[in-house]
Amino acid sequence: MNSEDIIKSTSKVLPKLNLDDCKSVPINNGGSDRDYYRISLVDGSSMIVMQYTSDRPDNIKFDPATKILKKNGICSPEIIYHDKENMIMWLEDLGSDHLWDHRDSEWNKRGKLYLTVIDEISKLHSNNEKNLSSDDISQLEPGFDKDLYKWEQDYFFDHFLSYYSRRAPSYQDSLRQESEFNKLIENLISSERFLIHRDLQSQNIIIHKKKPYFIDYQGLRLGLREYDIASLVYDPYVTFTKTQRDEIINYAFKDRDKNEWGPLFEACSCQRLMQALGAYSRLGNELGKTEFLKFIPRALENIREILENSDILPRLTPYLSEEAISL
Repeated sequence: MNSEDIIKSTSKVLPKLNLDDCKSVPINNGGSDRDYYRISLVDGSSMIVMQYTSDRPDNIKFDPATKILKKNGICSPEIIYHDKENMIMWLEDLGSDHLWDHRDSEWNKRGKLYLTVIDEISKLHSNNEKNLSSDDISQLEPGFDKDLYKWEQDYFFDHFLSYYSRRAPSYQDSLRQESEFNKLIENLISSERFLIHRDLQSQNIIIHKKKPYFIDYQGLRLGLREYDIASLVYDPYVTFTKTQRDEIINYAFKDRDKNEWGPLFEACSCQRLMQALGAYSRLGNELGKTEFLKFIPRALENIREILENSDILPRLTPYLSEEAISL
Protein backbone atom coordinates (compact mmCIF):
# COMPACT_ATOMS: atom_id res chain seq x y z
CA MET A 1 0.00 0.00 0.00
CA ASN A 2 1.10 3.54 -0.66
CA SER A 3 0.35 6.60 1.43
CA GLU A 4 -2.77 7.41 -0.57
CA ASP A 5 -4.15 3.92 -0.01
CA ILE A 6 -3.47 4.28 3.71
CA ILE A 7 -5.54 7.47 3.86
CA LYS A 8 -8.39 5.85 1.93
CA SER A 9 -8.41 2.83 4.23
CA THR A 10 -8.37 5.09 7.29
CA SER A 11 -11.30 7.09 5.96
CA LYS A 12 -13.26 3.88 5.46
CA VAL A 13 -12.74 2.42 8.95
CA LEU A 14 -12.73 5.73 10.86
CA PRO A 15 -15.32 7.79 8.96
CA LYS A 16 -15.74 10.37 11.73
CA LEU A 17 -12.07 11.31 11.62
CA ASN A 18 -11.22 14.56 9.83
CA LEU A 19 -8.58 13.54 7.29
CA ASP A 20 -8.54 16.81 5.35
CA ASP A 21 -4.98 17.83 4.50
CA CYS A 22 -3.56 14.99 6.60
CA LYS A 23 -0.23 13.40 5.75
CA SER A 24 0.87 9.77 5.73
CA VAL A 25 4.59 9.05 5.94
CA PRO A 26 6.24 5.60 5.83
CA ILE A 27 8.28 4.60 8.90
CA ASN A 28 11.39 2.46 8.77
CA ASN A 29 10.31 -1.04 9.76
CA GLY A 30 13.73 -2.37 10.75
CA GLY A 31 14.00 -6.12 10.35
CA SER A 32 10.29 -6.93 10.31
CA ASP A 33 8.09 -7.80 7.34
CA ARG A 34 5.45 -5.31 8.47
CA ASP A 35 4.91 -1.87 6.94
CA TYR A 36 4.34 1.15 9.18
CA TYR A 37 2.97 4.61 8.44
CA ARG A 38 2.42 7.68 10.58
CA ILE A 39 -0.73 9.68 9.82
CA SER A 40 -0.47 13.30 10.98
CA LEU A 41 -3.76 15.18 11.30
CA VAL A 42 -4.29 18.92 10.99
CA ASP A 43 -5.20 19.18 14.68
CA GLY A 44 -1.69 18.06 15.61
CA SER A 45 -2.62 14.50 16.62
CA SER A 46 -1.29 11.41 14.90
CA MET A 47 -1.62 7.64 14.74
CA ILE A 48 0.38 4.69 13.47
CA VAL A 49 -0.89 2.34 10.77
CA MET A 50 0.59 -1.14 10.61
CA GLN A 51 0.05 -3.39 7.63
CA TYR A 52 1.09 -7.01 8.13
CA THR A 53 0.98 -10.32 6.30
CA SER A 54 0.31 -13.91 7.31
CA ASP A 55 3.73 -15.00 6.07
CA ARG A 56 4.96 -15.07 9.67
CA PRO A 57 2.53 -16.66 12.12
CA ASP A 58 3.48 -14.27 14.93
CA ASN A 59 2.18 -11.27 12.94
CA ILE A 60 -1.41 -12.18 13.70
CA LYS A 61 -0.58 -12.44 17.41
CA PHE A 62 -0.06 -8.69 17.90
CA ASP A 63 -3.71 -8.07 18.75
CA PRO A 64 -4.13 -10.81 21.38
CA ALA A 65 -0.67 -10.04 22.78
CA THR A 66 -1.72 -6.40 23.24
CA LYS A 67 -4.82 -7.51 25.13
CA ILE A 68 -2.71 -9.64 27.46
CA LEU A 69 -0.31 -6.76 28.13
CA LYS A 70 -3.18 -4.35 28.80
CA LYS A 71 -4.81 -6.86 31.14
CA ASN A 72 -1.62 -6.83 33.20
CA GLY A 73 -1.27 -3.04 33.21
CA ILE A 74 1.85 -3.09 31.03
CA CYS A 75 2.65 -0.01 28.94
CA SER A 76 1.93 -0.72 25.28
CA PRO A 77 0.13 1.11 22.44
CA GLU A 78 -3.65 1.24 22.29
CA ILE A 79 -5.26 -0.44 19.30
CA ILE A 80 -7.60 2.10 17.71
CA TYR A 81 -9.00 -0.21 15.04
CA HIS A 82 -8.14 -3.61 13.62
CA ASP A 83 -9.18 -4.56 10.09
CA LYS A 84 -8.51 -8.29 10.32
CA GLU A 85 -9.71 -9.03 6.78
CA ASN A 86 -7.18 -6.69 5.17
CA MET A 87 -4.58 -7.17 7.93
CA ILE A 88 -4.26 -3.50 8.81
CA MET A 89 -4.11 -2.06 12.32
CA TRP A 90 -4.42 1.53 13.56
CA LEU A 91 -2.41 2.19 16.70
CA GLU A 92 -1.78 4.91 19.22
CA ASP A 93 1.28 6.95 18.22
CA LEU A 94 3.77 6.73 21.08
CA GLY A 95 6.28 8.97 19.32
CA SER A 96 9.79 8.21 18.08
CA ASP A 97 11.87 8.38 21.25
CA HIS A 98 13.23 4.85 21.53
CA LEU A 99 15.44 3.68 24.35
CA TRP A 100 18.08 3.30 21.63
CA ASP A 101 18.02 7.07 21.10
CA HIS A 102 19.47 7.48 24.61
CA ARG A 103 22.49 5.28 23.91
CA ASP A 104 24.91 8.22 24.23
CA SER A 105 23.23 9.89 27.21
CA GLU A 106 24.95 10.32 30.56
CA TRP A 107 24.67 7.08 32.53
CA ASN A 108 22.89 8.87 35.36
CA LYS A 109 19.98 9.44 32.96
CA ARG A 110 20.32 6.39 30.74
CA GLY A 111 20.76 3.98 33.63
CA LYS A 112 17.54 5.17 35.26
CA LEU A 113 15.67 4.51 32.02
CA TYR A 114 16.92 0.92 32.00
CA LEU A 115 15.80 0.42 35.57
CA THR A 116 12.30 1.61 34.63
CA VAL A 117 12.33 -0.96 31.82
CA ILE A 118 13.18 -3.66 34.38
CA ASP A 119 10.29 -2.50 36.57
CA GLU A 120 7.88 -2.63 33.62
CA ILE A 121 9.00 -5.99 32.24
CA SER A 122 8.78 -7.44 35.76
CA LYS A 123 5.00 -7.06 35.51
CA LEU A 124 5.08 -9.34 32.49
CA HIS A 125 7.48 -11.77 34.14
CA SER A 126 5.11 -12.24 37.07
CA ASN A 127 2.87 -14.35 34.83
CA ASN A 128 3.39 -18.06 34.35
CA GLU A 129 1.40 -21.15 33.38
CA LYS A 130 -0.16 -21.22 36.83
CA ASN A 131 -1.87 -17.82 36.71
CA LEU A 132 -2.47 -17.40 32.98
CA SER A 133 -5.83 -18.52 31.68
CA SER A 134 -5.98 -21.33 29.13
CA ASP A 135 -7.42 -18.83 26.65
CA ASP A 136 -4.48 -16.46 27.12
CA ILE A 137 -1.99 -19.29 26.70
CA SER A 138 -3.70 -20.39 23.50
CA GLN A 139 -3.20 -16.87 22.07
CA LEU A 140 0.56 -16.88 22.64
CA GLU A 141 3.30 -17.96 20.29
CA PRO A 142 4.56 -21.49 21.07
CA GLY A 143 6.66 -21.40 24.23
CA PHE A 144 10.38 -22.00 24.45
CA ASP A 145 11.04 -25.71 24.48
CA LYS A 146 13.72 -28.08 23.27
CA ASP A 147 12.70 -27.69 19.63
CA LEU A 148 12.69 -23.88 19.68
CA TYR A 149 16.09 -23.67 21.39
CA LYS A 150 17.46 -26.16 18.84
CA TRP A 151 15.97 -24.07 16.04
CA GLU A 152 17.77 -20.96 17.35
CA GLN A 153 21.06 -22.83 17.48
CA ASP A 154 20.62 -24.19 13.95
CA TYR A 155 19.73 -20.66 12.83
CA PHE A 156 23.12 -19.53 14.13
CA PHE A 157 24.96 -22.29 12.29
CA ASP A 158 22.99 -21.96 9.05
CA HIS A 159 22.99 -18.19 8.75
CA PHE A 160 26.06 -16.97 10.65
CA LEU A 161 28.84 -19.56 10.79
CA SER A 162 28.13 -20.68 7.23
CA TYR A 163 28.93 -17.12 6.07
CA TYR A 164 31.74 -16.06 8.37
CA SER A 165 33.61 -19.10 9.68
CA ARG A 166 37.04 -19.84 8.22
CA ARG A 167 36.59 -23.45 9.27
CA ALA A 168 35.52 -25.95 6.62
CA PRO A 169 31.80 -26.89 6.47
CA SER A 170 32.67 -30.38 7.70
CA TYR A 171 34.20 -28.90 10.87
CA GLN A 172 31.14 -26.71 11.37
CA ASP A 173 28.87 -29.75 11.02
CA SER A 174 30.99 -31.63 13.54
CA LEU A 175 30.77 -28.73 15.97
CA ARG A 176 26.99 -28.64 15.61
CA GLN A 177 26.82 -32.22 16.87
CA GLU A 178 28.82 -31.53 20.03
CA SER A 179 27.00 -32.53 23.20
CA GLU A 180 27.57 -29.10 24.80
CA PHE A 181 24.78 -27.61 22.68
CA ASN A 182 22.29 -30.23 23.89
CA LYS A 183 23.57 -29.70 27.42
CA LEU A 184 22.82 -25.99 27.08
CA ILE A 185 19.28 -26.76 25.92
CA GLU A 186 18.71 -29.22 28.76
CA ASN A 187 19.77 -26.51 31.19
CA LEU A 188 17.35 -24.01 29.63
CA ILE A 189 14.32 -26.32 29.66
CA SER A 190 14.84 -27.41 33.25
CA SER A 191 13.43 -24.21 34.80
CA GLU A 192 9.96 -22.79 35.18
CA ARG A 193 8.70 -20.68 32.28
CA PHE A 194 7.18 -17.22 32.56
CA LEU A 195 5.66 -14.78 30.11
CA ILE A 196 8.41 -12.99 28.15
CA HIS A 197 8.69 -10.42 25.37
CA ARG A 198 11.25 -12.53 23.44
CA ASP A 199 12.91 -9.53 21.69
CA LEU A 200 13.50 -7.09 24.52
CA GLN A 201 16.07 -4.73 23.00
CA SER A 202 16.47 -0.96 22.85
CA GLN A 203 14.70 -0.43 19.53
CA ASN A 204 11.61 -2.24 20.79
CA ILE A 205 11.12 0.14 23.71
CA ILE A 206 9.69 3.64 23.31
CA ILE A 207 9.98 6.29 26.02
CA HIS A 208 6.56 7.97 26.14
CA LYS A 209 5.49 10.38 28.87
CA LYS A 210 8.65 9.39 30.77
CA LYS A 211 7.63 5.71 30.82
CA PRO A 212 8.92 2.73 28.81
CA TYR A 213 6.37 1.31 26.38
CA PHE A 214 6.94 -2.03 24.69
CA ILE A 215 6.43 -2.55 20.96
CA ASP A 216 7.05 -5.48 18.58
CA TYR A 217 5.84 -7.94 21.20
CA GLN A 218 3.94 -10.22 18.83
CA GLY A 219 6.46 -12.91 19.84
CA LEU A 220 5.02 -12.96 23.37
CA ARG A 221 5.38 -16.46 24.77
CA LEU A 222 6.36 -18.58 27.75
CA GLY A 223 10.09 -18.75 28.34
CA LEU A 224 12.83 -17.79 30.74
CA ARG A 225 12.91 -14.35 32.31
CA GLU A 226 16.68 -14.48 32.02
CA TYR A 227 16.31 -14.55 28.22
CA ASP A 228 14.59 -11.14 28.23
CA ILE A 229 17.19 -9.61 30.55
CA ALA A 230 19.99 -11.05 28.40
CA SER A 231 18.34 -9.52 25.32
CA LEU A 232 18.34 -6.14 27.06
CA VAL A 233 21.85 -6.01 28.51
CA TYR A 234 23.64 -7.80 25.65
CA ASP A 235 21.78 -5.78 23.03
CA PRO A 236 24.24 -5.31 20.13
CA TYR A 237 22.59 -2.01 19.17
CA VAL A 238 24.11 -0.31 22.22
CA THR A 239 27.19 -0.49 24.45
CA PHE A 240 27.64 -0.85 28.20
CA THR A 241 30.59 -0.87 30.50
CA LYS A 242 30.81 -3.92 32.74
CA THR A 243 29.78 -1.78 35.71
CA GLN A 244 26.73 -0.45 33.87
CA ARG A 245 25.66 -3.90 32.72
CA ASP A 246 26.11 -5.34 36.21
CA GLU A 247 23.98 -2.55 37.66
CA ILE A 248 21.05 -3.51 35.43
CA ILE A 249 21.51 -7.25 35.95
CA ASN A 250 21.73 -6.97 39.74
CA TYR A 251 18.62 -4.78 39.79
CA ALA A 252 16.71 -7.24 37.62
CA PHE A 253 17.51 -10.18 39.90
CA LYS A 254 17.68 -8.34 43.23
CA ASP A 255 15.06 -10.57 44.87
CA ARG A 256 16.55 -13.87 43.72
CA ASP A 257 19.46 -16.08 44.71
CA LYS A 258 22.38 -15.71 42.28
CA ASN A 259 23.08 -19.43 42.53
CA GLU A 260 19.68 -19.92 40.90
CA TRP A 261 19.63 -17.18 38.24
CA GLY A 262 23.36 -16.84 37.49
CA PRO A 263 23.91 -20.03 35.45
CA LEU A 264 20.58 -19.58 33.66
CA PHE A 265 21.44 -16.01 32.76
CA GLU A 266 24.79 -17.03 31.27
CA ALA A 267 23.10 -19.79 29.28
CA CYS A 268 20.34 -17.48 28.03
CA SER A 269 22.88 -14.82 27.08
CA CYS A 270 24.78 -17.26 24.84
CA GLN A 271 21.58 -18.62 23.36
CA ARG A 272 20.20 -15.15 22.64
CA LEU A 273 23.42 -13.90 21.04
CA MET A 274 23.64 -16.95 18.79
CA GLN A 275 20.11 -16.19 17.63
CA ALA A 276 20.98 -12.51 17.11
CA LEU A 277 24.09 -13.30 15.06
CA GLY A 278 22.04 -15.60 12.83
CA ALA A 279 19.37 -12.93 12.42
CA TYR A 280 21.77 -10.11 11.54
CA SER A 281 23.54 -12.26 8.97
CA ARG A 282 20.31 -13.48 7.39
CA LEU A 283 18.84 -9.97 7.23
CA GLY A 284 22.02 -8.51 5.77
CA ASN A 285 23.33 -11.26 3.52
CA GLU A 286 20.12 -12.92 2.36
CA LEU A 287 17.41 -10.28 2.58
CA GLY A 288 19.48 -7.29 1.48
CA LYS A 289 19.06 -5.29 4.70
CA THR A 290 22.78 -4.63 4.90
CA GLU A 291 22.46 -2.09 7.73
CA PHE A 292 22.16 -5.04 10.12
CA LEU A 293 25.64 -6.30 9.29
CA LYS A 294 27.23 -3.47 11.27
CA PHE A 295 25.86 -4.96 14.52
CA ILE A 296 27.64 -8.28 14.06
CA PRO A 297 31.02 -7.16 15.53
CA ARG A 298 29.44 -6.00 18.80
CA ALA A 299 27.33 -9.15 19.08
CA LEU A 300 30.54 -11.15 18.61
CA GLU A 301 32.31 -9.12 21.29
CA ASN A 302 29.45 -9.80 23.67
CA ILE A 303 29.34 -13.56 23.17
CA ARG A 304 33.15 -13.82 23.30
CA GLU A 305 33.10 -12.03 26.65
CA ILE A 306 30.56 -14.49 28.07
CA LEU A 307 32.37 -17.55 26.72
CA GLU A 308 35.73 -16.36 28.06
CA ASN A 309 34.32 -15.91 31.55
CA SER A 310 32.28 -19.10 31.81
CA ASP A 311 32.50 -22.79 31.01
CA ILE A 312 29.56 -22.65 28.58
CA LEU A 313 30.16 -24.01 25.07
CA PRO A 314 33.96 -24.44 25.33
CA ARG A 315 34.20 -26.03 21.86
CA LEU A 316 32.40 -23.09 20.27
CA THR A 317 34.86 -20.56 21.73
CA PRO A 318 37.72 -21.11 19.22
CA TYR A 319 35.28 -20.94 16.33
CA LEU A 320 34.40 -17.38 17.29
CA SER A 321 37.94 -16.07 17.77
CA GLU A 322 39.17 -13.23 15.58
CA GLU A 323 41.34 -15.70 13.70
CA ALA A 324 38.43 -18.05 12.99
CA ILE A 325 35.89 -15.45 11.83
CA SER A 326 36.18 -13.47 8.62
CA LEU A 327 34.03 -10.32 8.70
